[in-house]
Amino acid sequence: MKKNQLMIAVLMSGSLLLSNCKKEKPGAVEPLLHASNLESTAGDVQAAAVLFNGDAGNGSENVWKSTNIEGTGAVSTVTDETGVLTWKFLKPLGSHRTEGHGAKNYLAAEGDEIYIGFTSKLLIPADLKTEAIFQWKSYPTVGSLQNHPLMLRTKGGKLELQHFDDSHVATVPWAITLPVNTWMSFVIRMKVSRNPAIGFIEFWYNGVKQTLANGTQRLTCRTLDVKDCDPKWGVYGGDEAAVTHYVKKIRIATTYADAAQ
Repeated sequence: MKKNQLMIAVLMSGSLLLSNCKKEKPGAVEPLLHASNLESTAGDVQAAAVLFNGDAGNGSENVWKSTNIEGTGAVSTVTDETGVLTWKFLKPLGSHRTEGHGAKNYLAAEGDEIYIGFTSKLLIPADLKTEAIFQWKSYPTVGSLQNHPLMLRTKGGKLELQHFDDSHVATVPWAITLPVNTWMSFVIRMKVSRNPAIGFIEFWYNGVKQTLANGTQRLTCRTLDVKDCDPKWGVYGGDEAAVTHYVKKIRIATTYADAAQ
C-alpha cells in the first residue's frame, strides 16, 4: 500500500472509533414527560403519544407518586373477570381515604392539551356521599385557590362531575344515576390553564361524548391551580360505609384514541 493510501486508511478508522465512543453525561436524569415535550425537530407535535400508562401490571413503584390512606384501607391489585390485572382501592367502614396519587414521572404544564382515560367499578351503597373517586388535585394544597379543579364523586344516588372555580365554588357540569357494581369508562379532555378563558374540559362516558349542563360539549374553565395538578384515583370520604373501587386502563395521552383503551 502506498504511503498516502495508508495515511487515509488510518484517519478513516480513527474517525469511526470517535463516532462510536460518545459518552453520556454522568447522573443524567430523564425529564418529566408532558405534552409540550412532544415537539419534533420540525416543530410539529406528534399526533399520538401515551404520556402515562397506569396499568396495575406496571407496579405501584412505577405508577403512583404516593398512596394516601387515612384509616385502615389498602391499595392492592386483583385480576378481574376478564383477566385484566386491576387496581383495588379498599376504604373500610370508618376510614376516610384510600387513594393512589399519580402519575409518576408525568406533570401537566400550562397550555397542554391532554386526555385522561380510565375504567372503573364501584362496590358502594347507592346513596352514599363521597368526596371523590377521582380528583384533578392541586399541589401544594396550602395556598391553592381551587384545591381540586375537577372531581368525580357520588351523592344522593348520583355520580357527579364537579368543577371548582378559583373561589372554591363548585358546579356540577354532568351527573347520572350511579351505576353500582358496573364497569364504567371515562375520558376527560383537558386544556390545562390557570386562565379560565383558555382552559376547558370535555367528557366521554362509556365511549359517548357528553352534553354538559351548559348545553354544549365543552366547559370553558380554569383547570390548573398553584404550582401543579395531579390525578388521583380511589375513594375519598364516605366514612360511614365500606367502599371498594376497582380501576384499570389508566392512561394520560395526547389523543382520545390513546386514552380510551
